[in-house]
This record gives sequence, structure tokens and C-alpha cells, in this order.
Amino acid sequence: MAKQKNKLMDLSEVLNYKPSNHLVISMYLLVDSTRVLKKDYLTKLNSMITESKGNIESDLKIEKAQKKNIYNLLKKIKKYVNDKFMANSTRALLIYAGEDGLWKVLRLPVILRSKIVIDPKPHTQSLRTLLENSKKYGVLLIDREKAQIYSIYIGEIEEYLAAFISEVPSKVNFRSQAAFREKKILSRIEEKLHHFFKSVNDRTLELFREGKFDNLILAGRKDILPQFANYLHSYLQSKCIGSIYAEPDSLESFVKEKAQEIIGSFEIETKNNLINKLFDEYNPNGWGVLGIEAVISSLLVEQIRTIIYDRCFKQEGYICNSCKYMTIKSKDRCPYCESDLIYYNDIVDEIVEDALNQNCEVIDIEGNEKLNEAGSIGAVLRYKL
Repeated sequence: MAKQKNKLMDLSEVLNYKPSNHLVISMYLLVDSTRVLKKDYLTKLNSMITESKGNIESDLKIEKAQKKNIYNLLKKIKKYVNDKFMANSTRALLIYAGEDGLWKVLRLPVILRSKIVIDPKPHTQSLRTLLENSKKYGVLLIDREKAQIYSIYIGEIEEYLAAFISEVPSKVNFRSQAAFREKKILSRIEEKLHHFFKSVNDRTLELFREGKFDNLILAGRKDILPQFANYLHSYLQSKCIGSIYAEPDSLESFVKEKAQEIIGSFEIETKNNLINKLFDEYNPNGWGVLGIEAVISSLLVEQIRTIIYDRCFKQEGYICNSCKYMTIKSKDRCPYCESDLIYYNDIVDEIVEDALNQNCEVIDIEGNEKLNEAGSIGAVLRYKL
């Protein structure tokens, strides 16, 4: 397998950006095909660009040359989204574009609110929280002669963690050996295989303890995996979520595709189990809430630890642009700061965005009947009032 690095994780230029006299455009665009059509997100982008241009034009602190640079960058972003971008399975598109040449395009599998922020540095708070909340999956591809471990993170291979070469011969021609030596040769081969499997297990356990992955997937030949599984430490056995039958020379794309199927099934099961606990344990004991109004009330006082929602759920509502008060009830003014409330066709994006900004774990799922019957959204709380 080619040793490459996940492009998503090559974010040092963005995350470690040092502010200067240059301005940076951070564009978040909701492109989830279950929620918006291409013409809708292009209309939204045009609207955001027009508003951003107006704000820049009226800002007396920004020099004329800088304004021209920003206009050109906004034009570049628009051209990219119009001409080159295809949403496919992407749910949120992020583009960071700076006067100093910064240009970073990210495709994310989560919903984020559409917005453009122009500041001296990239707007990365939601991105950082997303990266911290996402799980890493280790994939161990093993055979008698070699093994390698790498991690999958947010749908892509993030990092190659270790590689091993064994001393076990791939083939032994016993016809060329004296009969009395055959048993001894087999014994030596099994001993070498024992040491190889033990070495792989020990290093995999070290990587798990170092936090390199949260769960493990085994990959290899059907006759090899049961042998090696007996060497796995009990910690690793409890974190193993599935196996892939593969040849040592299997294509990276094949192993990755099969791993994603296992990860998808595991995450759906984990989410459904959490929803069941929300109904059976958390909510009855006051540690959970169900329904849009209860979730908003808990979010406004930063009470939520984990928010769970159906990814197809939409809800009209009103938001205060001054203090970020949120409600689904029709009101003219914010009850806290008396500012005007802005109508939104869908405030679920705002709820998710606020939850990420509060370092909440955000879990989306589709088609859970129990959750949908209770309002399609719920939350596990940090504390009880």
C-alpha cells in the first residue's frame, strides 16, 4: 500500500496560522444533498458573497488594495464552487482563502451552518471541535510474512502507524529435506510465527495506549485471522469491531471500502444504543431531554454533553443575531437584549453549530423511529438544574 497522509489532516497551515496584516476568508457552505439542491447552495453562496462585499466596502479600516484582494478571493471561491465542486457525499464544504496565498479546501461529512467570516486569521473553532469529537479506527492488515497498521479518520487514511516483516518463510519445500528434519523445521516455523504475532500484538497495544486509535479492525486471510486473534490483548479484543478477509497484496481501496462498511455499521449500532439509553436511562432520570424546545433550552445554558438528531430533521425558528437567543416560537424581539429576531427556515444547523462551539459531542443518525417519534432530536446533559 502506498504510504500517504490524509489530506484532511494536513491542516497545520490553517490551525497554526499566525495573524498578520493580511485578511483571511473562511467560507462554510452547507451542501448536504438531503437538505439542499445545488441551485440552493449556489444561491446561498451568492447571497453571502454579496453581503460580505457590502460589509467590506463600508469598512473604513480596510485599505482599497486590501478590498480588491478580498473581492478577487471571493470571486475565486465562487468560481471554484460553480465550476469544480461536486457535492457527492460531502455535507459541508469549507474553503480558507487568504491574501497571503492561503488556499485550503475541506470536505466534511457533518452539517455546519453556511457563513463567510473575514478576519485576520482562519475561523477554525467548529473545525477543531469536529476533529476532537471524531473517532479514529485502526486497521491491522496481517499475514504470516508481514503486517501493517494504519488509522482511518473521518473517512480517510490518516496515518501509517507501523509495519512489520517476519522471519517466517512463505514456502518450505519439504521434499528437499530429510524426513527426520521435517518436524523440527515445522517447529521452528511455528516458533517464528509465534514471536511475529506477539510482536505485532505488543506494538498494536502500545499504539492503542498512545491514543493512536479508538477501535480496531483486523484484515487478512481467513485462515490467518483466527490464529492471530488468539494473540490479541484483552483490551484490543474488546475494541475490535470487525474483520476483513483480504490478501496481503489487496488494494488499499478495497481494504478501505470494507473498513468503511464495518465502521458505518458499528457507528449506527453505537448511535442506536445511545438513543435507547437516552429513552431508557438518561431521560427518565433527568440526565436527558427530548424534543426541539427542550434541546434549545438546555443549549442556551450550555447544559448539553451530547446532542443527537436525525440528519433529515428541519425546524423553522428565530434567532437573535446579537446574543444568539434561539426559539421556535414567533416573536418580534429577543426577550433578553430586545434586538430583532431573524427568521430561519431551518434552525437545526444553528443548533448543531452552537453545540460544536460548546464542545458538545454531536451525533447524527437517520431513520431511528424512536427518536423521530419523540421529535427527531434529543440530548444527554452535563448536569441537572
